[in-house]
Amino acid sequence: MRTLLLAGCIGLLALSTEPSAQSGLSGNWAMLFNTPMGTVDAAAAIKVDGDKLSGTMSSQAGEVQFTGTVKGTTFTINFDVQTPNGNVSITMNGEQNGDELKGTFDFGQGTGDWSGKRKS
Repeated sequence: MRTLLLAGCIGLLALSTEPSAQSGLSGNWAMLFNTPMGTVDAAAAIKVDGDKLSGTMSSQAGEVQFTGTVKGTTFTINFDVQTPNGNVSITMNGEQNGDELKGTFDFGQGTGDWSGKRKS
């Protein structure tokens, strides 16, 4: 009986861990993109609603809105940037580890890596 109760408690703890990690992604983040043209600083404001995320990404080039999905500590963000050469679609894949983010991005003509830290 005691073993069954302990197993049930561990199961509930495991179920409560994933939504906490997801909601932990919500907030303001300082981002750093390593691009073929050098590093780019940006800021992201992320909102999580279940397995969906949304928000804004801003840099010296302007601000864009994004959407994406989250599962546990991994997530994907998609947004479009208007450039002098036309529209560019960007996909970011990342992982959250506490107050730090890291991942890769693909802008169709190349890839790079990025990192982020939670803003206080």
